[in-house]
Amino acid sequence: MGLKLACRDMGLDCSYVSRGETMEELMADAGPHGKKIHGYTDEQLNSPEMMEKVKAAVKQE
Repeated sequence: MGLKLACRDMGLDCSYVSRGETMEELMADAGPHGKKIHGYTDEQLNSPEMMEKVKAAVKQE
């Protein structure tokens, strides 16, 4: 059973869905997308606030 994180679940108007078996794999997929498409910086992506938001939006598949 894996994990998924949809941009829409983060409040973004984007159909992208990241997937991974672990949180590390999930973030390795979601991070580059967040930077390239949504303009987030590493600092923003790694902030405690963002990590809480991500954890709340992650779903089991």
